[in-house]
Amino acid sequence: MDKFIVVLTKNRHLGMLAVPYLAEDLADSSSLTLNEKVNTENPVCHGYDFSAKELDLLKTLNKLSDRYLFRLFSKDDSIKAFYDNLDQNNFEKFIRPHIEKYMSVCFDKLAKCPQVPIYFKDSGYSNLYKSDVISIYEKDVEPVFYFDLTGDGLDYSLKLKLAKGDLALTHKKPIIITHSPCTLLIREKLYRIPGTDSKKFLPFFEKKHIKVAWRSVPKYMDTFVTNAIKNHHVVASGFTINEDDTRPTASLWLERDITHLTVLVLKFKYAQKEYLANSHSGVAVQLNHQNNKPGYDNYVFTKYQRDITWENSIVNLLTSLGLKQRSGAQFVPYEESETAETTVSIVSWLQENRNTLHKKGVPVIQKKLDSKYFIGDFSCHFESVKKSDWFDLQMRVKVGEFEIPFMKLRKCIINGINEYHLPNEQIFIIPQEWFTKYGDILTYAEEKDGKIRLSRMRYGLLDHPTDQKYTDIKSISSQSDIPVPASLNATLRSYQLQGYKWMHYLHENNFGGILADDMGLGKTLQTITLLLKIYERHGLKPNETRPPQQINLFEPSTIEGFNTSALPTSLIAMPTSLIHNWLSEFKKFAPSLKVYIYTGANRLKSKEIGRIIRHYHVVLTSYGIVRNDIEYLQHYKFHYFILDESQYIKNPGSKIYQAITQINCHKKIALTGTPIENALTDLWAQMNFVNKGLLGGLSFFKRQFVTPISKANSEEQEEKLQRLISPFILRRTKDKVATELPPISEQVVYCDMTKEQKKIYESEKSGIRNELLKTFENQSTDKSTFLALQGLTRLRQMANHPRLVDAEYKGESGKFNLIINNLKSIVQEKHKVLVFSSFVKDLELIEEVLLKQKINYSKLTGSTKNRQQVVDYFEKTNDCRIFLISLKAGGVGLNLISADYVFMLNPWWNPAAEAQAINRAHRIGQTKSVFVYRFISTGSIEEKIKKMQEHKSELADTFINSNNPFKNLDETEIKALFL
Repeated sequence: MDKFIVVLTKNRHLGMLAVPYLAEDLADSSSLTLNEKVNTENPVCHGYDFSAKELDLLKTLNKLSDRYLFRLFSKDDSIKAFYDNLDQNNFEKFIRPHIEKYMSVCFDKLAKCPQVPIYFKDSGYSNLYKSDVISIYEKDVEPVFYFDLTGDGLDYSLKLKLAKGDLALTHKKPIIITHSPCTLLIREKLYRIPGTDSKKFLPFFEKKHIKVAWRSVPKYMDTFVTNAIKNHHVVASGFTINEDDTRPTASLWLERDITHLTVLVLKFKYAQKEYLANSHSGVAVQLNHQNNKPGYDNYVFTKYQRDITWENSIVNLLTSLGLKQRSGAQFVPYEESETAETTVSIVSWLQENRNTLHKKGVPVIQKKLDSKYFIGDFSCHFESVKKSDWFDLQMRVKVGEFEIPFMKLRKCIINGINEYHLPNEQIFIIPQEWFTKYGDILTYAEEKDGKIRLSRMRYGLLDHPTDQKYTDIKSISSQSDIPVPASLNATLRSYQLQGYKWMHYLHENNFGGILADDMGLGKTLQTITLLLKIYERHGLKPNETRPPQQINLFEPSTIEGFNTSALPTSLIAMPTSLIHNWLSEFKKFAPSLKVYIYTGANRLKSKEIGRIIRHYHVVLTSYGIVRNDIEYLQHYKFHYFILDESQYIKNPGSKIYQAITQINCHKKIALTGTPIENALTDLWAQMNFVNKGLLGGLSFFKRQFVTPISKANSEEQEEKLQRLISPFILRRTKDKVATELPPISEQVVYCDMTKEQKKIYESEKSGIRNELLKTFENQSTDKSTFLALQGLTRLRQMANHPRLVDAEYKGESGKFNLIINNLKSIVQEKHKVLVFSSFVKDLELIEEVLLKQKINYSKLTGSTKNRQQVVDYFEKTNDCRIFLISLKAGGVGLNLISADYVFMLNPWWNPAAEAQAINRAHRIGQTKSVFVYRFISTGSIEEKIKKMQEHKSELADTFINSNNPFKNLDETEIKALFL
């Protein structure tokens, strides 16, 4: 029956190897029959029942197989080529060390697996004899050195330390199985000697001892004997070896490494002997050479057993305090890279941990650097004293025995200079905490009359302002008792009341602010409330109202009035398309405020414009007018200058921005739903408008905030910027105030027609009116009503976009442009919108733009076949945020609760049908507030219909109850629509 054996034999290419075999042991034979070499990669192929230990042993032996070595070390095509091209240098350097490593592992496993016999096969014999069986000494063996020092010199020998006595090697014909670590075969016994190579034993194979001449003894004692005592057992004669239990000490040395970077080097000292922390020896040895006898040298060795447990506790202490072991005994702060200059961080670490190091008895030694750094006690006392418009900043810094002048320290912190030279030539490293805590304060502060001052609008940089007024503006303002003007024709919701109080608080403290509420939360109403409050406080009578106006939908209204308050007029600039909306809101919510519209080709262009506008409380104008007429407007000092959609001034280099900065005013407010459209400089432009200088100059802002935040994702600078602007910007999104909102909010958006649109519209309207007058003279009322209905439809289409009527029209549409811009904002803010139109062609024009700009959308018209699929796509696809719907096709039968905006592009004959369309989003299951926007082209039939609905209830009833708006109108009423 086969048995599993391991054979030690010499391979002519690879040297001594351990090879596994399956062998047959015949009772009547003195030799073994080697049936086959075991396939170490797939031992189960032999059908032999290997035990778990044997299989584990085979995994190790596999690393010694020809195939494994070939794959690991050869680039040749075959094993034969591998052996033929074997380079001796590479073999000794790489292959043999690999073999000896796994031979040693193999012997360790064989020592624990006695059921596997081991045989030594001499390469000179072809047979393997049973008598060649060997065993492994059960434990690792250590060498023991015998030294005998006499007047003639030094004799020494080397033996193996065994349990029953030391074993000499001489004349026992040892066979070296592995060189490093050394494994020796001596008389059928295998001895494993880790930590020692075979070279030490070779001289003693043939002779008992080695003689060292007297002249070489001093050097030999200082090197070889010292190392032997340190690393091995030694039996000495003629000199003394003492054991010492002196307690060690540790020290940190501030030095430079070979790359000239500053490091901390940890050293341990035993009596007079000092060791680097990465020294691997567990024993320290010190030699004292004394001449106390004539002609005879007396050598005394002191052996210190190193306390590795204690040394590791020191290393663990340093790592727990934030150091990492970088190279051997070198330590640097944990966050430092391999190539970063570390002086500042190391000295800062030493300052921070100096007390802990002192308690643990670890001194810091500075001897090898050009400069000496201060490591001691220091303090900083900082306080701010409130004055009228600024804070006086006071800082007292003490470093050791020295007091540092505040002005000099400020320059260091502002310029990022960490090192400050003390009078005693030591260098004080300014703590990084001071740069973080005081850097922004000192950066924005100013030197004046030998003092450091900080503008009060930058109070947010102070941790604890000394005046309660300068704490949290938003919190303080929300608690203030500022009643809403009694004459306001509106009830403010809680978040609108908070916004009003916040703006009023800024007003009282002469700050500017940015109201950046989400689209549809009532920024206009909050601003009107503030203006009404201010003007009422200064003389406006709450019961002042405008005289009745003659309704004329085709010409802008001129509102007459007189500013009876003691305040100058306020100016509000906005995109042209919003002017009529603001006018409507003033009339609706604050009719006592007199409003002047400063637009149009017939506006007064004169430096004397102030003589007219001073009679009004509010002037409404556009950004374009401000830009074009700044030479006139800059001569009047307004009370408030308010910007709506203030992102229009986001480019500081634009003419609009340059113009608005020239407007003379007492106070400023900016309104926007998107304070940052493209970059952080958008925010700078708007904040610099309301609070000039708060964020520094543009180049400073880019360097201080834009680059660190946009390119380096600096959370620290982002937090600093938030602290600066937070008091002066208020932003609420619909999600945050949803519980405060009504179930639905509706708003009319007035849109000015472009010049080309207005021209073609007026021409079309004139033609319809003339044709209609002829029809009323010559045809029946029914015929005239039909023509009026056709004409009304064409004008409604042209109010949306003339291309709905004339495919060759190349111009633009004011309403269409505004709709597209609003759609982009909604997509950018990640909302969803339903876009309803009476005209499919209207939706197709929008579709063209969305396709060009690669904006995802859904579309539902009367020709849509897969209605449910289109609806599901909109409801379930996150990046599909626009749903184009024709009123007739989508007014009923749809559940679209993922949308929270509804756009009505043109007035529908029956408002009830509009309500049904709106209810597609505003229905059970909707969790978001729904905002409805009705787009009306100013100066068009759309505005005429809306105003007639407001002022004539019977006409409103007509539109509510019928799809034919002319059913109950007489000839005079129909003609009035086209005048």
